[in-house]
Amino acid sequence: MSEAVSIKGTRHGLLILLDKERDFEDIKQNLYKKMDSARGFFKGAEFAFYQEPEENEQKQALEQICIEYGLIHQPDIRMKIISNPTTSTSGPEVTSAPESKAIVAGEEANNQTNTLLVKRSLRSGQKVHYPGHVVVLGDIHPGAEVVAYGNVLVMGNCRGVVHAGADGNRYARVVAHRLSPAQLRIGSSIACAPADALEMAPYPEIAYLSADSQIIVETYNSRRPAGKSSE
Repeated sequence: MSEAVSIKGTRHGLLILLDKERDFEDIKQNLYKKMDSARGFFKGAEFAFYQEPEENEQKQALEQICIEYGLIHQPDIRMKIISNPTTSTSGPEVTSAPESKAIVAGEEANNQTNTLLVKRSLRSGQKVHYPGHVVVLGDIHPGAEVVAYGNVLVMGNCRGVVHAGADGNRYARVVAHRLSPAQLRIGSSIACAPADALEMAPYPEIAYLSADSQIIVETYNSRRPAGKSSE
């Protein structure tokens, strides 16, 4: 049985696919679970539904769930995808062929979702380029590089080069268990670690862009949005 809700990443934003054969309450609860499990990860991303519910009340209920988790409703995304000649309109295949594969250390890794899971550390010379979010279950060593259109989440030490929002998404985030990259880019903004930088902070940190496009790094707190004080 297919998932009641699946989320696909495209160059235009997030496309949320609904299984119309499933009960609406099942779809609603599944959407809640997906949003909650990725709490803060998609914050600021634009989204649209591939096939909206026919009943306006149901449509508004699903939109409100996404908005509660920081997403921005942008119905034009669907039309942009359909009008893109390199994109299939016959089903939920929403990325063009060259972008449906990720380059991982010189090898192609097929991925059917909008998030690539790298189940190891990346060493010097290894690169990951992906048109979606990237999660690294390990370290990014000096000399390694991760480039993502969306967010980058590192479960270990981040010491290499990281570029989130590589397609111009200024709302992208970089979160790491230990954050001390040689170079950090979000959208078109760049920050480099100073030569005399101290050791990494002994706690998770998040990097994001301020209103004036400056890269801000602060302690990661899943209970409050980036840029908001804890008071």
